[in-house]
Amino acid sequence: MKILLVDDSFYARKFFAKILTNEGHDVVEAQGGIEALEIFKKGGMDVVTVDMLMPDMDGITLIKKIKEIDRDALIIAVTADIQEETKKEAFNAGAYAFISKPVKPEEIKRVLSQLQKEPYSIFLSPDSRDAFTELINIAMGKAAEALSSLLEKKIILKVPHFEMIVASRLYDYFEGNLDEIGVAVQQRFSGIINGVATLALPYKDAVSLVRVLISANKELERLTPSEQTVLAEVGNIVLNGAISILSNQLKTRLAISIPDVYIKKSGKDVLNSIMLYCHDSEHALVLLSRLTISEIEILSYLIMLLPRVGILKLLESLNA
Repeated sequence: MKILLVDDSFYARKFFAKILTNEGHDVVEAQGGIEALEIFKKGGMDVVTVDMLMPDMDGITLIKKIKEIDRDALIIAVTADIQEETKKEAFNAGAYAFISKPVKPEEIKRVLSQLQKEPYSIFLSPDSRDAFTELINIAMGKAAEALSSLLEKKIILKVPHFEMIVASRLYDYFEGNLDEIGVAVQQRFSGIINGVATLALPYKDAVSLVRVLISANKELERLTPSEQTVLAEVGNIVLNGAISILSNQLKTRLAISIPDVYIKKSGKDVLNSIMLYCHDSEHALVLLSRLTISEIEILSYLIMLLPRVGILKLLESLNA
């Protein structure tokens, strides 16, 4: 990776640069914000590390100016100031991750490793990821209990994987994972944050779900309105479980709309409907879930599109 390293301290730059070059990265150094902007405008940088306290331009300002040039720029904030408010400001400005000085080789390796694996994800510390994973699975466990009662079948609902990605990259994500959607159930929520939650099933998994729910081998596009209502209710229960995570963590009530059901749509069409209601949202929470009904495993994707303030408040609550 080509990394622009910005720090006014000669010693700090050389120490940090040595760690990065030893890991095989190409490092370009800048001793301040003005020089960094000149270099960044020329293009070619994969990552920018920004010191928060510099004489010519503070780190928050530099992060914002870089984001004005490229909203998808990957920026790591680096500072000796470990105040939570400083960290919050850095994330709010657009930083992907926050690393404390003195820089520890294992920490920068971990952050860059995640960047290479999931370049458009939002960084979560191991503790935050573990806490959120536990919250998700508790909520999905309650949703499974409600579904079991509704359908009178044994149901297990787990979320083995989740990630937070930049909303502008959702189209790429859908193209790779959800090119053809069999069933999508969508609900909007509003309150101190507004967003959209969508449960989407790939075509084959949607067919399996329909067979289990209505005990019939039926084409999706030939489902009756009453049969679609069953799908809407299943989606409603799962989506409400996910939205409850937000409302509980943010300690607020969120109003939830009546579910909309989409049958046999392209991933692009479903995503367009999501973006229609959340054009100002910047990030997406994507949950890969596995729904087991009567020993039949069904893969589904739960996508929640949120404004940046919602993500920040969620992260803040996890770190509290």
